[in-house]
This record gives sequence, C-alpha cells and structure tokens, in this order.
Amino acid sequence: MINTFHTSYNPPPVPPRPGYSKPLPLGNTPLVKFLTVMLLLLMMLTIGGFLYLFQKLGMENHGSYHEDMTNLQRLENCVNDKLGENTAAECGKLIANYKEVIEKVLQANEKVSRLTGGPYFNGPAAHMVVLNQHKDLNSDFLRSNYLLWDPEDSLLQDVRLNSKRNMLTIQNPGIYFIYSQVTFSKHSKNALMQAVRTTEPKKAKDKDLIKSFCSLNPSKSNICTTSLVGVFQLQKDQQIYVAVTNTSLVNRDSCSFGLFKLR
Repeated sequence: MINTFHTSYNPPPVPPRPGYSKPLPLGNTPLVKFLTVMLLLLMMLTIGGFLYLFQKLGMENHGSYHEDMTNLQRLENCVNDKLGENTAAECGKLIANYKEVIEKVLQANEKVSRLTGGPYFNGPAAHMVVLNQHKDLNSDFLRSNYLLWDPEDSLLQDVRLNSKRNMLTIQNPGIYFIYSQVTFSKHSKNALMQAVRTTEPKKAKDKDLIKSFCSLNPSKSNICTTSLVGVFQLQKDQQIYVAVTNTSLVNRDSCSFGLFKLR
C-alpha cells in the first residue's frame, strides 16, 4: 500500500549510537586556554616594561634638567661675582667645562657642514667688493679718499656696513684677521698709498692700523698694487675702513677688503 501522508515538519533526529560523545568546541580546549593566559601575561609584562622605562627616562631627564639649571645658575653667579673669592677656582673650572662643551659642538657642526657641502664658518666675516662705475650714479666714489663698497656683491656676516658704504662696524669683539688690496692705474706726484684705518668708540681721532705704498712711472701706462694683511684686537662698535691717496687714481676692477674673526 502506498503512503500518501505528507507533513511540513522535519523528521526526528537519529538517536546516537551507543558509546558516541559530542566533540567539544575548539575554544574550550586546554591548549587554547593555556595560550590565552600566556598571551595576557606577555601583554601585561610588555605594558609594565614600557611604563617602567618611561618613568625612569622621565626621572633621568628631570634630574638632568635640574642639574643643568643649577649649573647655569652657578655660572651666572660666577659672571656676576656673587659667589665670593673663595669660589674663584670653582668658577674657573665651571667656565672651562662649558667652553670645552661649546668647542666640541662647534667642531661637530663644522664636520657636518663640510660633509653636507654647506657653510661651516659661523663667525663674523666680510669680503667687500668696490662700488663700480655703473652703480656709482652720483660719483660718490670720487668725493672723498675713502673706498666705497657694493653691499649687493659683497659678503657680510655679523658685520655691518654703514649707510655711507665706506665703513665696517664690528658687532662681536675679538681678534680679527684683516686684509686689503688696492690697485692704482694713474700716476700722482704724491706717493700712492692705501691704509686700513679705524675709529674707536669714544675716541675722536682715527688711526692707521696698517699702511702700504707703491709708485708708477709717469712716462709709462702701467699699474701697481698694494696689499695689506694683519691681525688685530677689535672692540664692539669699532669701525674699519680703507683710505687712499686719491680715489680718482684707483683701478676699481682690482680692489678688495675684508676681515674675519679668529677667536
């Protein structure tokens, strides 16, 4: 006989066989539990180690900052002479240590600049180019016995050129190397002379630092060049300039003037 009975319900599950056990989920195995615990311990140790290092570095930086501020205060007291005569040796040692550190930093900066191809001389320096005829519209060059310089084509580093364009003003006192070269192309009855002169603060009279002479044969068309070099102790706001016998006798194509600080 054919069964024509239909239903929408699923058939009942097959009863398990004797001795069958349902497998446990993977998340409940002892190995997974052990690995989870170890991972948690590793994360806790890592976070704890970072916190310890951060706190230790913070304490070291705070201690170093406090020590630096203390040394700076002591150095300021030394400069202001607030520590008395008994600490003169200590002040000298402290200042010597700071000078040594600054010297090492400057040497390191110089080495890095040389390797990178950048400028490595950070002190005051100047190399002046004489004012040519095309820029000397008012013929100021011929109105005095001072040489005038072109600030656009010259090098000026921590040295100031005055408004008249004839004098360099020292900003940082120290020992300077000074050089000058002047070429004459016209004869004069007087000796052809160039001199590097200076005006010192609170002194009315100028004085010559260095001077040189040359001569030309009046019957020939030729030139003569005078060169000067020297090392001098210069003060702040001291002015340096180049004077000649007569600016109309100067060949502007071959004149230069400069200086740089040695220490």
